Amino acid sequence: MICDNRQIIERENYDVIVVGGGIAGIAASVAAARKGAKTFLIEKSVNLGGLATNGLISWYEPLCDGKGKQMIFGLAEELIKLCGKYCFENLPKEWGGEGHNKSHKPRYATFFSPTVFSASLDGFVMDNGVVLRLDTLATYPVMENNICKGVIVESCNGREFFGAKVVIDATGDATVMDRAGVPTVIGKNFMTYLVQYCDIDGANKVCDDSDFARFRQWLNTGSDMLGNGHPEGLDMLTGVTAEEITTYMTEGKKSLMKKLKEKDKNSFDVMTLPFMPQFRTIRRIVGKTDFNAIDGETFTDSIGTCGDFRPKGIGNHYQIPFSALYNQEFPNLLAAGRIISSPQGDGWEVARVIPTCALTGEAAGKAAAESALNNKKFEEIDIDKIKIN
Repeated sequence: MICDNRQIIERENYDVIVVGGGIAGIAASVAAARKGAKTFLIEKSVNLGGLATNGLISWYEPLCDGKGKQMIFGLAEELIKLCGKYCFENLPKEWGGEGHNKSHKPRYATFFSPTVFSASLDGFVMDNGVVLRLDTLATYPVMENNICKGVIVESCNGREFFGAKVVIDATGDATVMDRAGVPTVIGKNFMTYLVQYCDIDGANKVCDDSDFARFRQWLNTGSDMLGNGHPEGLDMLTGVTAEEITTYMTEGKKSLMKKLKEKDKNSFDVMTLPFMPQFRTIRRIVGKTDFNAIDGETFTDSIGTCGDFRPKGIGNHYQIPFSALYNQEFPNLLAAGRIISSPQGDGWEVARVIPTCALTGEAAGKAAAESALNNKKFEEIDIDKIKIN
């Protein structure tokens, strides 16, 4: 049935459009704008930060290798400082923490307030010259012979088109890439529904030691990452359909209510529910090169090196190739964050966390600006100009 005859309103053209305002999209847009590109950031919710804020995954994973060596710099480091600038943090003193709160581990990592961090991010991106649009859903890329001419969006303004020289997909689910025709792979996810809550015991501890970093607690009402606690009879979820997203959120709340009914109702409060599904590995691109998180593997087009947030990865050093951020058949589309070409397993696990998302986002933003402003193909870009040292 054809019933949609709404006019598409043509809006501004940009050098770079970034779709998705999570950590990867923030880093990508700021990096592009700092290089002089006219940059537009589109976010479908009303708050920036993605899984780190809307998704309540408020642990900024390590920027170090677990043996005292810092692995990630640049915007990833700026953002870890920002997340604790206006509210509690528990960075170790050797990594710049104030020492007021007890560190979780002796690594360059911290817990933070997702609400305060999110509130600070609008100003961060706009102060860096990024044009920001919230509450706007990017529905389809407009393609012409594998070239993306821009994106169609939907908002209370109606249906609009914004043109761009380069488009960065930082959606977390590779929606732009997939709809543009880029080859993609769908992942699998356990039911890991997390809320943040506080209780009387936590309040008493804060009164005793003033360690606010331990007051805001996670309550996991789903499974752990090994699938323990995954609802019986419920298949693992991909997160690429509205039905699965609905299942995730409703089943998560059902599990939450089951746990809350076991508690004394006067002893706690749920501080906030997640405002997005907390899927980690939804869909990723098939790029020119795969990032597999192999310790010691090197690439001639390395954009930087990251560590591993998992205990089994202590001391590992992983190089990320720039060519994992694009498919060579689509010359003006870049991926950033957890959708880069990283097969299921160690690669995707490492690629999906905050520091790596910031690293790939920053590199994508720099590369997009280089391409848009200097009319360069991705393969022609000087890696030293986009590398994160």
